[in-house]
Amino acid sequence: MLEHWQTLAAAGVVALTTTIFLVWLARPKKKSSCGKGCGCGKS
Repeated sequence: MLEHWQTLAAAGVVALTTTIFLVWLARPKKKSSCGKGCGCGKS
């Protein structure tokens, strides 16, 4: 098992990256523009 540490490390990096990407996709999107009439001063 010790001779396959790079394979295990690579699988861990892939799993971590996939998890971070999926969490990033699942987050609600921020609106980039004002909805007008909200009183923020941008409308």
